[in-house]
Amino acid sequence: MRLRALLISLFLALPLVMGAQTPANPGPSEPDFTMVVQATFDAPTLAEFNKRVQDYAALRSRLEAGLPPLVVTTDADEIERFERGLTKRIRDARRSRRGQIFADTMKEQLKRMMAARVDPATIAAIMEDGPGEFDVDVNETYSKKYALATMPPNLLLLLPDLPKDLEYRFVGRHLVLRDARANMIVDEIPYAIRCGDCVISHDDEDDRPAVPAARPR
Repeated sequence: MRLRALLISLFLALPLVMGAQTPANPGPSEPDFTMVVQATFDAPTLAEFNKRVQDYAALRSRLEAGLPPLVVTTDADEIERFERGLTKRIRDARRSRRGQIFADTMKEQLKRMMAARVDPATIAAIMEDGPGEFDVDVNETYSKKYALATMPPNLLLLLPDLPKDLEYRFVGRHLVLRDARANMIVDEIPYAIRCGDCVISHDDEDDRPAVPAARPR
């Protein structure tokens, strides 16, 4: 009786032992469907970035109180009056320096992500669609004489979501965070993408050459 009970116990335990020791990919010719998750930003850095973005959005909402409400209009002067009023209030309430949104850890991790994910085709799209490079400063208006570059979808999917009316834009190789409501630069990362042979100045917009397949550096 004892022998029978022992044999039954061994029989029931055998599949568990065999299953625990079976390798994930037993044969080199068989596909391995193991999922590998590679995070772009570590959790503390992402949490700090999200907090700073939300704090800015809350500040803007408070400062917007009392301004004439901006309604849907085609009157450019009315839109600019609202933007100037809001920009002045924001400028008076925060410091004019980089790093208020993009902390050092966020800036470095974002640059590494760009170096790994930006291919020549993406760089070419940024250079062709964008305004070229010009001076941008935190808390300053984004001049409307320059185009707004469309963010490549493959990069936008990798970046953290933003509150309404905040957006990522490229100015040449520099990544800026723009407040579309105030038409103002909230923060910037100079040389977010490294590409020595893909620079187009805004002075060359009218006769810019076709962008070569640039080499990320």
